[in-house]
Amino acid sequence: MAIELTASRADRVRLATAARCARRARRPILLALLLCVASCASPPPPRTLVLRVSNQLGRPVAEIRSKPCEAGEYAMEPLEDSRLGPGDTKGFVLPPSCVDLVAYDERGRVVGEQRELRMMPGASWVLRR
Repeated sequence: MAIELTASRADRVRLATAARCARRARRPILLALLLCVASCASPPPPRTLVLRVSNQLGRPVAEIRSKPCEAGEYAMEPLEDSRLGPGDTKGFVLPPSCVDLVAYDERGRVVGEQRELRMMPGASWVLRR
């Protein structure tokens, strides 16, 4: 089985420069390896999960607010585009950590609450009367 690798022009220039430096330094393998690892390493993207929220209240949800569990009550921030009509379902991207969620109706009354929700793949929240 053959594996074909392609590199951009910038990567080829970096590798050529590394090879020249390695020949001069008399430590070709170590220097080339270090440069290759340094140029190829990138931080992994932050992990996120989607929470599916379904409104079965029979009336609109005006806003859903969230905060990390360890933050104070005044740290609640609205989720973007969190308005849900009756019967609507939406997905919200949340961090994989612990979160607190509160849903409000159009009068500002609490219509749903999730405390210390540990996000898992496929998580859902159904708002019911």
